[in-house]
Amino acid sequence: MKEKIDRMEPNEHIQILNIVKKYTDTFTKTDTGILVSTDILPLECLQEIENYIHFSIDQRKRMDEDNKARKNYERMIQ
Repeated sequence: MKEKIDRMEPNEHIQILNIVKKYTDTFTKTDTGILVSTDILPLECLQEIENYIHFSIDQRKRMDEDNKARKNYERMIQ
């Protein structure tokens, strides 16, 4: 899960932090980000984070496909 989160955008990191905050206020802020021990997070929180990760990946794929289709249409018009 960490590798997937590391590849996400900053605004997606904020959404994950919001999910974590719903379940705990135990985390550490550093200069490089927020550290959370998954040992303290309930299974429901981890599942919600995993669902959000899958949602974000799916949305990114859809946006990429839409951009490709849009570029194809632009080439056809020219």
